[in-house]
Amino acid sequence: MQVMNRRHALFAFATVPFMAAHARSEVPQPFKVSMLSGGQDEDIWQAGILIELEPDWKTYWRVPGDTGIPPQFDWAGSKNIGSIEVGYPVPSRFQDAGGESIGYHDQVLFPVFAKPAKSAEMVHLQLNMFFAVCKEICIPAKAKADLLLNSSTINPVLEDWQKRVPRIVAMGEAPFVTAARIETLQDRPALVLSLIGPAQDIFVESESSAYFGKPQFDGASGEARLPIANLKDTEKLRGVPLKLTLSFGDSGIEQMLAIN
Repeated sequence: MQVMNRRHALFAFATVPFMAAHARSEVPQPFKVSMLSGGQDEDIWQAGILIELEPDWKTYWRVPGDTGIPPQFDWAGSKNIGSIEVGYPVPSRFQDAGGESIGYHDQVLFPVFAKPAKSAEMVHLQLNMFFAVCKEICIPAKAKADLLLNSSTINPVLEDWQKRVPRIVAMGEAPFVTAARIETLQDRPALVLSLIGPAQDIFVESESSAYFGKPQFDGASGEARLPIANLKDTEKLRGVPLKLTLSFGDSGIEQMLAIN
């Protein structure tokens, strides 16, 4: 069994994709990548990157966890693009021999929102994607896809996945997480979050090297406790903005917060 930890994954994957792609060019791949069109909302064209996986295979979120790498989207070659944004649906958390990972199984669709440079002209998307898929082993993967956006037809599949992208808590809106602090118990640091209601899972991102593990929820206090790993001095987290993604099944919210 091949296990690739988060610290070494970026270097390892960066050195092997072309060799791996050549070696596996004549064997079936455990994934399929395609692009879907979803029409236009005002001046924003909508599309989606669909990854279909073989049973028991998974791929990763933008923070992959202890193993794996996040997907990388290269839009070089696209035409009439002013700006482009890729949305990440609410992920799931997995536990296996390599540790804890965060991502998607079976399939995932990443919604794409493309603003044209010239509104009167069509948008042509060209995608070069680098990502990883895992079962008992993890393998690097590359895919290409292109799509001409010239139809206003609504795509119900894309609409469903757009609903799974966490809604950003607007400025002035009552926050779901009201406070954050660091506590240490038996030399094990944790991020403690105060919530106004129940959540299924919480995923935390920061600009530090810290990794925040699976939360333990205390219904009586309304708090969630997430273990902190990969950071020796947790005091460096104070005042640092945290991006919180709270999962409520297939939906979620995204909120920014700093540690007290």
